[in-house]
Amino acid sequence: MNRILCERESDVVETLRRGSFSDELRGHVRSCSICTETQVVAEMLLQTASLLRVEHEPSAAGLVWRLAQVRKNEIALKRATRPLIVMRAMSAVYVVFSAAWLLHYFWRSGSMESISGWNGFLDETAWFGVAIAVLAMAIGAWYLLRDGGHSVEGIPST
Repeated sequence: MNRILCERESDVVETLRRGSFSDELRGHVRSCSICTETQVVAEMLLQTASLLRVEHEPSAAGLVWRLAQVRKNEIALKRATRPLIVMRAMSAVYVVFSAAWLLHYFWRSGSMESISGWNGFLDETAWFGVAIAVLAMAIGAWYLLRDGGHSVEGIPST
């Protein structure tokens, strides 16, 4: 009856992983067909695994460079979206002030009939709303122009 399993098979594989064959184990591998076949297959698998490991592992410098590029892109994205966030906040504040002015005007006038036409625009509260809008636009334009003079790398843009 042919043997299918050898008790020294796992020793052969472990010794191949470590890379140091003892003379006693080497002699056993020569005499045992199962261990000889195990040695051939294990050597082939270990060689293929080492090739795949070398091919797919990035070098340390490449990994550091890629992480630095990702970080640089994140900073650039935050810097590019900062004016949009500020303008969104300013528009929310302006909407609140406009709604407050409109409610105050409706409450004070008592009806919606006095709003029709340009008569409502001559009121001082209307001019206050216009002043807030102009101020918000001026602050937004200043912020966009001031932030536009800087680049991501720290070199002034031309």
